[in-house]
Amino acid sequence: MAIQSFINKATLLNKNSIFTALIIVVAILILVRIAPVTVDPVVKLVISKNRVSIGNIYQPRDIEFTREVMVDRLNLLEKSRFSHPKLGNIATYSDDFFVDVNHTITIKQADTYRFLMGSDDGFSLRIDGKLICEHLIDRPYSVQVCMTHLSEGQHQVSMSYFQGFGNSGFTVQYARGDEKPNWFGDDSKSVKF
Repeated sequence: MAIQSFINKATLLNKNSIFTALIIVVAILILVRIAPVTVDPVVKLVISKNRVSIGNIYQPRDIEFTREVMVDRLNLLEKSRFSHPKLGNIATYSDDFFVDVNHTITIKQADTYRFLMGSDDGFSLRIDGKLICEHLIDRPYSVQVCMTHLSEGQHQVSMSYFQGFGNSGFTVQYARGDEKPNWFGDDSKSVKF
């Protein structure tokens, strides 16, 4: 009788342990699901909703409201939307907005650098105030290669992007010479953010 009672208690204890473990696993999954996703805050985006339709990167702005978002890199093209791979949709609206980026980079090795500017719709790229390249009007997502020689030291990179209507996206990569491109925001042996 005592042995049977011991077995019953051990079985009940084992079932309770399994149930407790399952509750802990479910609680952890819920916490992971509701915890906000974060990335390293490297590049600041100033996103401005325009009151009227946008058809040109340089048209006069009529800003309704502005917000700032920090991202780790300029890879904002998920499912043909202005969306970050981890943060999701960061514009909170789909049409008629501008994005401005002003960021200081440090060039470790003087050379010719390629900037691969991907946009759906228009953009402009300036380094130290000098226009490097631009696309003024609407277009489907395309990547434009922009070349410039950069000396060692700090340089101010200014980019503007606009989303008119429909699909959207903005990506920026860079490379020194023939090196493999890196995302704007990721340090490399040639550039520090």
